[in-house]
Amino acid sequence: MAIQKSSSIRNLLQSLRAASFSSMIANDHRFTSQAYSSATTQPSGYSGDDEDADVNWDKLGFGLTQTDYMYVMSCCKDRRFLKGRLCRYANIELSPSAGGVYEGMKANRTQDGRILLFRADQNAGRMRHGAERMCMPSPSIDQFIDAVKETVSANKRWIPPPGKGSLYVRPMILGTGPILGLAPAPEYTFLVYVSPVGYYFK
Repeated sequence: MAIQKSSSIRNLLQSLRAASFSSMIANDHRFTSQAYSSATTQPSGYSGDDEDADVNWDKLGFGLTQTDYMYVMSCCKDRRFLKGRLCRYANIELSPSAGGVYEGMKANRTQDGRILLFRADQNAGRMRHGAERMCMPSPSIDQFIDAVKETVSANKRWIPPPGKGSLYVRPMILGTGPILGLAPAPEYTFLVYVSPVGYYFK
């Protein structure tokens, strides 16, 4: 019964893609999201790449620690995500009615200095599946993996030493265009940010 209800809701959402109300909002420039435009400064180079982050790794818990860069990529409804960019980690502006899906993964540093990601393609696949159920566009698996790698590389100084924790990676797709009602958002933003974390339980 729950599966049938979920399928019915998804079909209803998809049938509303061409609704005149959604089209009106999507074509009205007053409602354009600033989530992407407010973070369009492309860093010319990764500052402090060779410096260690100012973190006491021995006291690192599982919580948000602001790092240097995040990855942002936008698209409009019924379009594909195009090339995104790295920008400084900062707040983004969103409509109060925005919705979204997210993934979570980790990057780890090895004893010989390598940086490892585990099964990023599976995270990408889950995000695409979740986005499809929410009637949202999603990056391709290659776009997802490239964005994650670029963000991790730009923030590599924040990766804890071996045995001290991990770099938590949070990819997200947000409906950054406003919509009031049962219909897809007129605009979407994909972003990736990271934070060094310790063990969830100590």
